[in-house]
Amino acid sequence: MRKFYLIFFIVFQIAEGYAQEENCFLYERGKSFDTVPAYAMRVPVDLRQHAAEKIWEEKQLPEAQTTLIYKLILPEYVEGVFFSRDFRAGDHSWPNNTNRLLPWYFKKIADLRADDYPGIPSNGKVCVAGDALLLHLKDGKCLFLKAVAGENSLSWFRVNTDGTVNVLVSTLGLDTLNGKVPFLLSSSDTSVYGTLDKAYKKLTADRRIADLSARKDKKWYEPFSYLGWCTWEHYYRNINEGQLEKDICRIEESGLPVRYVLIDDGHVRNKAEQLTSFKPDSLKFPSGWAPLLNMRDPDKIRWMGLWYGFPGFWQGIALENDFPEYVRKHLYVFQHSLLPGKRSEDIEAYYRYYLESLRSYGFDFLKIDVQSFVLPLYMGGRRVIYQARECNKALEKEAHRLGLGLINCMAQNVLNTDHTRYSAVTRVSIDYKKFDEDMARSHLFQSYMNTLWLGQTVWPDHDMFHSCDTVCGGMMARSKAVSGGPVYLSDAPEDFAGELIWPLVNEEGLLYRPEAPAVPAPESVFTNPVYSGKAFRVIAPVGEKAMAMICYNLNKASEYRNITAVLRREDYLQRECMTGKRVSMPERMVVYDWESRKAEILEDSLQVDLKGFCDRLLYFCPVTDGWAVIGLQEKYLSPATVNIVSCHPHRLVVDVADCGILKVWCDSGETPGLRSIAVDKPQRIVIDL
Repeated sequence: MRKFYLIFFIVFQIAEGYAQEENCFLYERGKSFDTVPAYAMRVPVDLRQHAAEKIWEEKQLPEAQTTLIYKLILPEYVEGVFFSRDFRAGDHSWPNNTNRLLPWYFKKIADLRADDYPGIPSNGKVCVAGDALLLHLKDGKCLFLKAVAGENSLSWFRVNTDGTVNVLVSTLGLDTLNGKVPFLLSSSDTSVYGTLDKAYKKLTADRRIADLSARKDKKWYEPFSYLGWCTWEHYYRNINEGQLEKDICRIEESGLPVRYVLIDDGHVRNKAEQLTSFKPDSLKFPSGWAPLLNMRDPDKIRWMGLWYGFPGFWQGIALENDFPEYVRKHLYVFQHSLLPGKRSEDIEAYYRYYLESLRSYGFDFLKIDVQSFVLPLYMGGRRVIYQARECNKALEKEAHRLGLGLINCMAQNVLNTDHTRYSAVTRVSIDYKKFDEDMARSHLFQSYMNTLWLGQTVWPDHDMFHSCDTVCGGMMARSKAVSGGPVYLSDAPEDFAGELIWPLVNEEGLLYRPEAPAVPAPESVFTNPVYSGKAFRVIAPVGEKAMAMICYNLNKASEYRNITAVLRREDYLQRECMTGKRVSMPERMVVYDWESRKAEILEDSLQVDLKGFCDRLLYFCPVTDGWAVIGLQEKYLSPATVNIVSCHPHRLVVDVADCGILKVWCDSGETPGLRSIAVDKPQRIVIDL
C-alpha cells in the first residue's frame, strides 16, 4: 500500500510540473506575449466591407484550443493610430497596460515595427500587442477596431513585421475556448467622432462583453466638482500622520479653496508588496485614520479620499493577513499570492469586505490603482478572464452600493475599461512629472488621444499637476480645465501658484467644467504632433454656445519651433458631434484669444502663431442678435461662467457666476466690438445698447 501511494504522489507531481512548463500564459514582469502558441483560423476577418458596427464572434470553435489567431484583411487606408502600451525591457507588458496605453501614429502599419520609427518622447518602443486600431480610409471614412472580452476570453491585436495584423483571442490560461466567443468590435462612419460613438453604443448595449454605461448616463460624484490636493507627486510613499496633519493646516492657511485631500500610496500594511491588512501602517499612522478624518470642515476641506491597489496591493494579498475567517474562505492561493475567487460570490465577498473596511473609517471616495495588475495575477490558471472580470464588476457594485466615489487608475486594459458601469473617472495618462518638457508633450498627446475612445464612457483624469511647474504649469492647468475631469494639485502648499489655480475655480473651489471632455480636432487625430511640424488642436464645448480650442506646438525639432495653427469656421460645427445637440453655422462668429483678451470676427479662417513649446486657448463664440457672450476673462473656461437669460438686438441679460471682468461682443451701438464690464459679485447683468 505504501508503494502505491508513493507512485501516485510522484506521478501527480510530474504531471503538474509538465502542465506548468507548457503554460505559456503564466505572467511575470519582463515577459512578452508578442508571440504565443495559437490555432490559426483558416477564414480571415475581412474588414473591407465596413458599413455597420459589429461584434464579431466565433461560433464554430476548433476542439480543445485555448487560443485562436485570425488574419485581418484591412480596407485601403491613408493613415492610422494603433493603441498599445510601450515596450521597455524588463518592465511589464500587455495585458498589464498600467497607465501606458499610447497612440502610435503610422502611414503604413508596418512602420510600427521599423527600427527608425520615431515613437513618443520619454517612452519605450511600440508594444506590438495592443487593444485598438483606428484607421483613416481612402474613401474618407474612418474604421475603429477594438479588442473585447467574453465570459472567459480576451482578444488583442498583433502587428507583424510584414505589415499584416492579427487578432488573437484566448482564455490566457488552462481552459479551452467554448460557446460563442466574441473577439472583435468594429465600427465605421464618415467622421472619427461618429465612428467612435457608434462603436460604444454597440458596446454598451451588450452586457455579455461589457458591463458598461455611457459617460453621459453616469452620475458625477460631487467632490470631483471641486479643487483637490493629492499627496503622491510631492511625497510619493513618504507620508505619515503628523506630516499630513501639518499639510492640511497649511493648505487651509494658503487661502486657496481646496475642498478634498487624496491620501495616496504610502500607508498600506504589506509584506513584499502584498496586502496584509486594511488597517493603516501603525508606524506611520499610530492613531489610525480618525485624527485626519476629523479635520474635515464643511467650509474648508470637506472630503477625504484614500488610495488602495485593486488586488489589495501591488502583488496581491499576502498569505499571512489579518482578515477574518469568513473572508479568508473566499480566497485561494495561486502563484505565491492569495486571490479572490473562484466564484463570483467569493469575489463579491472579498470586495464587500475591502470597501466596507475603508468606508467604515469614514472615507468619502477611493482611488483604486493597479487595476491592470489583477488579470496577470490570475493568468495561467483556470477561469482567468472570468475571475478578473468579476473583480471589476464587484468593485463597481460595492462602491456604488456604499456611495463611494471612484477614481480608476492603472486601469487601461480591456477588462478595466469595459467594466465601469457606475464610476465616471479613469486616468488616461502616464504619471505627470514637473519640469520635464518631453514628458509634458507625451502627457498631453496621450491624454487627449485616449479620451477619444475612453472618454465615451468616463471623464478623463489627466493626473495631478504642479502649479509651481515653471516649464508647463500653465499649460497643464488649461489642459485640466478643458478635460472636465477632476483637478487635484500635488504641490507643497507653500509652492501653490495661485495665479494658475484661481482661473480654474470660483471662490468656493467649484471647477468650471466643459459640457464634454476635450479631444483632438479631426485632423489632429491622425498625426504625431511631436514630429509632424503641425499644430495639435483640441476642442471642447463650453458654456451654452461656445467651443473652446487649444492649439499646441508639441514639436521637438528646432525647425518647427515656430509654427502656425489655422482656425476655420467649420471647426465650430464639431460642437454638435460632442454634445449630441443640433448646431447650425452662425452667420457671424467671434474668436476670442484668452491670453491676449482680444476678439475678432472670424470670416473664413484665422492663423495663430505658436512660438516654441506652448499653447493658445481660444473660443469660438457665435453672434446672436448682434451679441456674442464670452464670459469672465479671468477664468480659463470663460463661457462656463455665464448663463444667457435672454438675448435681443437691443438688450442682453446674463447671469454671471463669479466676480471679474465680463467680456461681451456687441455688433451695434456707439462702440461696436468687445466690451468689458466689471462684476463685483455673482449677479444678473443687463446690458443695453
